[in-house]
Amino acid sequence: MIPDRSRQAAGSPSASCCRTAYRGLWLAGLVWLLAGCGLQLRGSGESAGQLQALDVSATNAYGQLVRVMRQTLASRGVVVDPADGAAYQLQLLGERAIRRAVSTTSQISVAEYVLRLEVDFELFDQAGASIMPLSTISAERIYSFDRSNFGGSSEEEVLLNQEMQVDIVQQIIRRAEVAAARSRP
Repeated sequence: MIPDRSRQAAGSPSASCCRTAYRGLWLAGLVWLLAGCGLQLRGSGESAGQLQALDVSATNAYGQLVRVMRQTLASRGVVVDPADGAAYQLQLLGERAIRRAVSTTSQISVAEYVLRLEVDFELFDQAGASIMPLSTISAERIYSFDRSNFGGSSEEEVLLNQEMQVDIVQQIIRRAEVAAARSRP
């Protein structure tokens, strides 16, 4: 009869140490394989074409979207509207906020709204040539409307609009970086 060593080995300190070592090696191997196939977490690594300076203009020059755009660019280290001019100019040509009902309750009142924000923009080089033709970016959110808590629902709508603005600004910056990288000689 073969002695049962699995019970003895499971509780011993050397078995625990070996399991930890094997687990660590297995995890390191998995990370190495994922890194080798090109997997990168979102937001990691360098951007496609880092912008150094950017002139930003908009039809609504004092609007919230332009403010968010300038703050986001500045936080990324991009000089916004430099005195000596920038290599690229971003023009925010139009912004449309749309709110429509998507579902109703049994009392024929609105239960959910869809919010949609669309922004038209164009990117030019220093000579004034369009390097990214007129484009539209949109973001959409759906939220439940609570008639008994009107204040909470309206606050949720404001927060969702701010979130959509941030999303659109990030999308525009990514597209501008790619277009700028492609236009460089």
